[in-house]
This record gives sequence, C-alpha cells and structure tokens, in this order.
Amino acid sequence: MNPKRPQGFTLDIPFAVPPQLDATMDIQIPALAWQSTGDGGYRRTLHPGDRPITIEVHQSEQGLLFTADGQHPNLPDLLRRMFPTQVADLQLGADPRLRALRRRYRGVVVMWAPPFEALVLTVLSQNRTGEIVRRVYPHLDAACHGLTPQRLADLDPDTLRTVIRSAGPYKADRLSQLAKLVAADGIDSFNTRIVDAPAAQALSYLETLPGVAHKTAACVLVFSARTSATLPVDVHLFRVAGRLGLADHDGRLTTTSRDAVINALLAHGPDTALAHFLFLLVGRTTCTAADPTCGSCFLRGRCRHAATASLSRKATP
Repeated sequence: MNPKRPQGFTLDIPFAVPPQLDATMDIQIPALAWQSTGDGGYRRTLHPGDRPITIEVHQSEQGLLFTADGQHPNLPDLLRRMFPTQVADLQLGADPRLRALRRRYRGVVVMWAPPFEALVLTVLSQNRTGEIVRRVYPHLDAACHGLTPQRLADLDPDTLRTVIRSAGPYKADRLSQLAKLVAADGIDSFNTRIVDAPAAQALSYLETLPGVAHKTAACVLVFSARTSATLPVDVHLFRVAGRLGLADHDGRLTTTSRDAVINALLAHGPDTALAHFLFLLVGRTTCTAADPTCGSCFLRGRCRHAATASLSRKATP
C-alpha cells in the first residue's frame, strides 16, 4: 500500500504541452533525486528551511501538481525553478532529425538542480544505473540531514561508504574530498563559479575536483547553469548522433571525437545542450548498440543507419 500523499501545500504548475512525467523522470540527472510513489507520481525531500519537507509530483490535466507535508515561502519558486521549461520550447534549429526528436518528446520537462546536488548525483551515477542512484540518494540526504557541502564533508567516512555502497563505496573518498573543497570556499562561491562564470572556466574548475572529468562536469553545467557551450557525451549519445548522421566519427569515443560530436551538435541550435538526454532516451529504447530496432523507431525515415540496414536486408538473398 502506498503511503498517503503529503498534505499542507499544493501547487499546480501549468505547461503549454501536457507534461510527460515518466519520460521527464527517466534519465535526467536532477530526476535521480526523486523516487517513484508507485501510483504514477514521484517523491523527494527538500530542505528550504529548518525542517525537511516531503514533496510529491503527479501529472495534472495540463501541468504538474505538487503536494507537500509542509510549507515554506521559498517553496513555490524553488519548484518552478526545478521544472522550468519543456522540450517543446527548446531552440534546436531546423534540422529535421532534431525537429523529430523535439516533436516526439515535446512534453518532457527539462529539469534543473542546484549545482552541488547535481554534482553529487552525477558522481553517484558514474558507472551505475539511475535506479541505483534513486535508492542511494535519499539515504545520503537523510544521513546529512539535508545535503550541503559542509554536512557531507563532516559525515563519518564509514557511514558514507555504507550509505552509498550500492553506488560504489570507493566513491566515498572522492565525495568527501570534493565536499571539503567546496565547503572551504563556501557554497555561494561554488554556485557563482558554476552559474556565473564563463562555461570554459567553470568546466576547468569542476575538472580539478576529485572524480570529476569532462562528462561529469558537463552534466553539472547543463542541468545547473543551463549552458549552451558544452554537453556530456556518453556511449548512447555518441552512437545515436553518429547513426543519425548528426555527427561523424570513427566509432571510437576519444577526446578528439567527443569534442567533434559536441561541436557538431551545438552548431544546430542554442538549446541542443539542454536536449542532450533525448539521445540517451533513444539509445536506451530503439537505437541500442547490438540490435537496434530500426523498423519501429520514429527516426527511421531520417536515419542513415536505418536506411543502410534496410538496404542490407533487401540485398540479402
């Protein structure tokens, strides 16, 4: 039996397109702080004030309906900031392949997370599934009594390893070290470095932190700073962009080919970075590595890989 929905505060945020909540919560880094309620909704704990507040979100007729077990004057603005815009609103250029992606996922909400939360979630997700991170994160947040750099830095190392064990206990040292570095500078300084600094400078700074390479740093910049200057490249995006013909590469994910893919995608429109996770959605469903289901893919009419596969099948006696 599902627990009763939290009561005390409600907020209905309307959108121009009916939201696709499950797709919104599928793969984006900020979504990994939310857990399924089992009835089509998602739940997490926020700490806008002195006490934790449990939030649930469900689809409403034309938007997202939030309920909470407490109130805080900053809560409405915080929730609106966390769910700011939809794929339908993104400027992805005129390429028909990107237009098809936007049309297919037009109701997906492009989420936002505070920079430090985004950083921790991304580190936890390294070499782990989203479902593992969803199980780990609420326990980490509870152990810290609300995730902050100082509270994470102060967490007992053995406790930290135990709490994040399924996401990789070896990550405890890097999380503790980066938390200490951020805490020493102060969270306001950290946020300024991520959100207000030029993207190249913010990227370089993030890459100096323990356990943070380009993909992790780019995730933080996309989801927290809404950057249009870089994007994270994983194997799914690399494969799908190549098969669609949006970026040419030799199939090997190197620094050089990664940068070429980034430059090719960003040239299409200012919001392509925000839409990077759409390639992951396609890559995990139809455009899989070993056995892509081209015949059922909504992009098959615009995909050079699907066209080649179709010709190959016709040529087979």
